[in-house]
Amino acid sequence: MNSALLHNGNIVTAAEYNPDVHGSRIYCIDRNCKAPVIHVKSENAAPHFKTTGKNDGQRHNKLCGFYKQLSFEESIQKVEEYQGEFLEKGIKETVIRLNMNRIDPDYESKQIEREENEKTAKDPSEVKVKQESTTPNSIGSLKAIVKLLTTYDPDILASILVSVKGKKIPLSQLVISHDKAHQLVWEDRSIDNLGYFVYGTIEQVLRREKVYFINFKPVGNVSFGLVVFDKYFKHFTYTDEQLLGRKLLAWGSLKKNVYKDKNTTEMVIKSNKYIQFLP
Repeated sequence: MNSALLHNGNIVTAAEYNPDVHGSRIYCIDRNCKAPVIHVKSENAAPHFKTTGKNDGQRHNKLCGFYKQLSFEESIQKVEEYQGEFLEKGIKETVIRLNMNRIDPDYESKQIEREENEKTAKDPSEVKVKQESTTPNSIGSLKAIVKLLTTYDPDILASILVSVKGKKIPLSQLVISHDKAHQLVWEDRSIDNLGYFVYGTIEQVLRREKVYFINFKPVGNVSFGLVVFDKYFKHFTYTDEQLLGRKLLAWGSLKKNVYKDKNTTEMVIKSNKYIQFLP
């Protein structure tokens, strides 16, 4: 754990914690748990908090975000919970830049890649300290988003604001379930010209001459689907067998559609890189 709840309701990070300032009464930040924790400092690892685990009252309970390794869906649900409660209570914000240009087959990169011999060499005498809490500075692929959400503890993820197109947006507002994406669009609460990361399970693939429709399994009678136009068929090569029944994360802009008098939501994608299968 990188964060703990103080007796006054504020949040402190392990790097900032000072018992003389913050006191010794520190707890797990999860509202379902709030088990007492201790502060741990080590020469070989970043400072962190942990429970003593001596009895039930000093362990994380089963509903806590730190009780077990979370799945992708469980992780984003906990991040949403924590960000909704604690962004205003002292969680130190971490800003990660988002730039998905490299996955777009229409984008021609103007950036000149550095040669390996131009990279700054690291000082071999530098002390290596394991920094479990260090997150990447930027994200440029769906694989990186999935790795982020399945590698880091939910309190670290809850500190993340994503910087995109001049806006800083909590991570849990960009990575959403497809039924929530549908709700955002039809309640006119989605941000225009902003890409969202949407997850769900593929139930149906319809291939037409000019377009593919990849439909998610409905949740709460919500219809959501991915659309691939013929211009990008060569970039989207997954077979029906590779898609059907799989959980995945997709990235793109959301738009309204009406099919057979029913409100639906679509996301246009351009290549294999616009989706990532979930573990």
